[in-house]
Amino acid sequence: MDTVVIVGGGPAGLMTAMRLRELGWNATVLEEDRSVGVPENCTGLISCSGSEELGLDLKDCLVNQVNGAELISPNGTVLKVNKKRPVANVVDRKAFDKSLYRKALALGARVELNTKLIDLRENTLFLKKKSRGEIKKAGLVVGADGVNSKLRTEANYEIPKEFFVHSYQVKATGNFNPGIVKMYFGSFAPGFFGWVVPENHSVARIGVGNTLGRNPKQSFEEFVSHAGLEFEASERKSFLIPVGPPLKSAVHENILLVGDAAFQTKATTGGGIILGLHSALKCAEAISAHLKEKKPLSNYDRLLSNINHELRMHWKIRSYLNGLSDEKLDKLFSKLKKAGVEEFLEEHGDMDRPSRFIGRILRKPSMWRLAWLALKFR
Repeated sequence: MDTVVIVGGGPAGLMTAMRLRELGWNATVLEEDRSVGVPENCTGLISCSGSEELGLDLKDCLVNQVNGAELISPNGTVLKVNKKRPVANVVDRKAFDKSLYRKALALGARVELNTKLIDLRENTLFLKKKSRGEIKKAGLVVGADGVNSKLRTEANYEIPKEFFVHSYQVKATGNFNPGIVKMYFGSFAPGFFGWVVPENHSVARIGVGNTLGRNPKQSFEEFVSHAGLEFEASERKSFLIPVGPPLKSAVHENILLVGDAAFQTKATTGGGIILGLHSALKCAEAISAHLKEKKPLSNYDRLLSNINHELRMHWKIRSYLNGLSDEKLDKLFSKLKKAGVEEFLEEHGDMDRPSRFIGRILRKPSMWRLAWLALKFR
């Protein structure tokens, strides 16, 4: 019997395996695809601060660094946040995942590719490995199997459809500002937004997300027309993004959920790499304490408390924005601009942890006109 089996060879699963090996435990990762890093369903934008906190080595996957963002309302009001130093890394997700894969192997983790979970019954995993069936026993099972997590379903979690957005993204060739990410808000993207994430002066990742039930390709065409974007498109892809609050508990019997499977993603932007990796470290620590000291697996939820606090803030912000019409979005952007939010975010903004700047709004007299808004998200 395997001590720990991790289903899913993405960043969260691999990080859990690596940390378990560092803590002295064996871990087997099951990845259903033939290669780690595919399909590449991600925009690949991660904060510089988060990368530094985790000690991520990005030399083999770094594509670009951006200094800020432009947030654009339906009528074209722009909130521009532009810092003097890079705030976000644009990475090649396939190369990023493969770098974690190599590190996991170097630490002694076992990764079985082309191995798909079919069913789980208590400690027995029923697998399809290549073209044949297999059975594996595991003491503990980690669900790092993404937005469509089978293990989350096995653990009887029912997720409302409004906690997902459907995205459409292309790789675009055109003329772009390589230092600025652009985010477009409006009714063309109900429940989310459109984005332009530059790789360099001539290549960008352009996409849009919307609530389930609407064709994301149609939203993409409306977004491009609304924004007046001109480019040549290639590498078209469509994928789901979890944008709901974190699960009330990421533990069910012998199953622990991590990453997108546990909604450890920022509901504001859909980004899940940094907080998912932090959560993976907590998952491994909870497992280690359980195996070594017989501590309950529910300790994982306690370890996640600070991360979940941030994730719930992201969800409150997302819920608030989703309730605004185009007219109300325009009014909000105008109020934020007049209140000096651009300069404030340039000084205090944090794309992963909104608590770091929302609290400062209430302590800074010049920003008190936004206190009503900040209080909504505390």
